[in-house]
Amino acid sequence: MQSLITMSEIARLANVTRQAVTNWRRRPASSRFPPSVKVVAGVEYFDQDEILDWLDETGRGNNREARLDAPAVAAPENLDLDRAVALLALRAKVAQDLGPLTAGERIALAEQVDPHDRYLVAEIRDAADDGDLAVYVDELVAATRGPGEALSRLLDSRPARGARGFAPDLVALLQSIATACRTYLGPDDVAIDLRLDPRARQIAAGFESAAHTDNADRSMLRHLVIDGLTLDDVDRPRVRVVSLPERDDSEALRLADDAALELAAGQVAVIVGPASALCDRLAGDLYDGRRKTIEMGAQGGCALIAAFKLPRGLWREAHRQNLGLWVLRGDVAATGVLVADLSGRAVDNAELADDVLGALEQTGARSYRYGRVVSYNETWTRDTVVVPGIGAASPISPKARSPLDRVVEATLVTREPVNVLDLPVSGRRMTTRPAPRSLGELVDARSIKIQNGSRVADEHCDATGSVRILSADPSAPARSIDPLVAVDRYSHANRTEPGDVVFLASPPRAVVDEEGGSLVASPSRILRVDALRAGIGPRALAAAINEMTSSEWRTWLIPELPRADIQPLEDALGEIRAHLAELRRREEAATNIITNLIQGVAEGSVALGSSTTERKAG
Repeated sequence: MQSLITMSEIARLANVTRQAVTNWRRRPASSRFPPSVKVVAGVEYFDQDEILDWLDETGRGNNREARLDAPAVAAPENLDLDRAVALLALRAKVAQDLGPLTAGERIALAEQVDPHDRYLVAEIRDAADDGDLAVYVDELVAATRGPGEALSRLLDSRPARGARGFAPDLVALLQSIATACRTYLGPDDVAIDLRLDPRARQIAAGFESAAHTDNADRSMLRHLVIDGLTLDDVDRPRVRVVSLPERDDSEALRLADDAALELAAGQVAVIVGPASALCDRLAGDLYDGRRKTIEMGAQGGCALIAAFKLPRGLWREAHRQNLGLWVLRGDVAATGVLVADLSGRAVDNAELADDVLGALEQTGARSYRYGRVVSYNETWTRDTVVVPGIGAASPISPKARSPLDRVVEATLVTREPVNVLDLPVSGRRMTTRPAPRSLGELVDARSIKIQNGSRVADEHCDATGSVRILSADPSAPARSIDPLVAVDRYSHANRTEPGDVVFLASPPRAVVDEEGGSLVASPSRILRVDALRAGIGPRALAAAINEMTSSEWRTWLIPELPRADIQPLEDALGEIRAHLAELRRREEAATNIITNLIQGVAEGSVALGSSTTERKAG
C-alpha cells in the first residue's frame, strides 16, 4: 500500500518548518530531493518511502525517529477511513498484530471480542481481507502511545480532513457539561450515550462505560471502545448527548421530543440543536410541539432543567448559526428552568458546568454565574424559551466609602502602563480605485440591510438589566432593560447581531455593536453589513459615517475596499478601538483622582507626601 506525503507532512515528519523543506528542494546537493509523484489541486504529493530514504541518506531534519513516526504522520493513498477504524477497534481489544493473520483469523478474533455483533463483527468481515490496511493499522499503533492516540492521528490524517461538525470549543463545553451531569448522577457507574458525530468522542472523557442501546450508533461505539470504554447493557444511570444542528427546526423539535420521552429516572440528556428551534420565538405548529415537550416537566415527566443560547462559530457547517442547548432530567417535576443568552458572551466551561450542576440539584440555594432561574410554568407557556439577553444579574459593586478609597481605586488603573499600538503597514503600487457607492445604493442592492430602532419608555428601564439599549447619540444616557420586560413589552423591536452598525442620520454618528442582542433606541437605526458584497466591513463603515456632514444618509458615499483587505482593515480598526477605550479608561480614572484628591484634602481625610498612614495602589 503506497503512502503519499505532502510538503507540510514532510515538515512535520522531519520536525522542521515548511520553508525548510522548500529550501531543501531548491538547493543543489549531491543527493537530489525526490521528485513529486503527482499534483492534485495545486498540492504536490511525494512517495513516503523515497522521502524517508532521502532523510536517512542526507541526515536532514531534526527527527532521528522519522521512519518510526511516519505511519502516524501520513496515511496511505486511498485509505478507507471506516475500515481502518474497524481494524483499529479490533487491534485495541487484542494483544497481537493483525497484519500476519489471515482474513479468517481476523474475523474469528472479532467474534471473540464482540460475540453478539454489537459494534464490530460485521465491519471486520468487510475489511478482513485487506492485509495492507491491517499492516498499516499495526504500524500506526506502534508509532503512537496506544489505540486512543492512534485514532486521533487517524482522524487528523489527510483522508479525514475537510469533515465538518462541532468546533473544538463546543466539544470542550459539552465535555464539561457531561462531566457535571455525571457528578450529579453518581459519579460512579454512570454510562455515556453519545448520539453525534464520532469525531466529537472526546465528550466522553472521564466516563468508563458507554451505553449500548438498540439504536446505538455502531461507529460511535467503535470509537469509544478504542478510547478504552466498555460497553454496558445494564439499565443504569446515564448521560445522553444528542446532536441536532444539521436538522431543520421541525425535525430538530421532533427528535428532541423523542429524546425527552426516552429519558427514564436517573438519566440526563444534553441536546444541542439550532437555537431557532430550542431557544428562539416560535409560532403555530412549531410552538405547539415545543410547548408539549417542555410541559412534561410540569407534570412529573421529563423536565427541562437548563436552556442556553450559545455563541456563534461552534457549528462549522454554518459558523454564523447560533446553537441552542437543553439539559433534561428524566422522571422528575421541576419548579424552575435555568436560562441564559450566551450568544454575546465569553464562556468559562467549568463555571457554566457548575451552573448546570446547580440547576440539576434544584435546591434554590445557589447563585449562578451565567443563568437566571425562570418559573417552569412561565417557560413552557412563553413563545420564547431563552429570552434575548437574559442572564444572571450583574453583581453590584459597593461604592468606595471615602475619597481616599476612590483615589486608591483610580490609581490601580493609572499605575498600569498603556500597551503600545503598533500596526505593520507597507506601501503598495497605486491601482485604479473603484468609484464609491452611496449608502442608499448599497441598501437597495441588499448588500447592507437597514432596520429601524424602537422607542423604549424610561419606566421600563432597569439599571441592573442585562439587555442594553443602544443609541448612536454620544450624549444619550446609558440605559438597559430586564430581558423579561423586553420580551413582554418590546417583542416587536429589532435586535442587533454581533457586528451590526448602529447609526444616527442627524448628526451623522455610528457605533459598532460587537456583542449583539441589544435594543436600539429610535431614532437610531441598524445597518447589517454583508462585508463581501458591500466591499466594506462594519468598523470601517462606522468610521466612514462618522466623517459625514450631510444628514441625508442615502447620499453618503461609502468607499469600496479590495476584498482581500476588508478583514485585515477590520482587525486593525478593532485594535485601534481597544487602544482608544484603554486611553479613555485611564483618562476617566485620572479625572476621578483630581476630583477626590481635592475633596479629600479639603476635608482632611487625604494627605499628600510621606505619612505613617500612606496607602499605595496595589
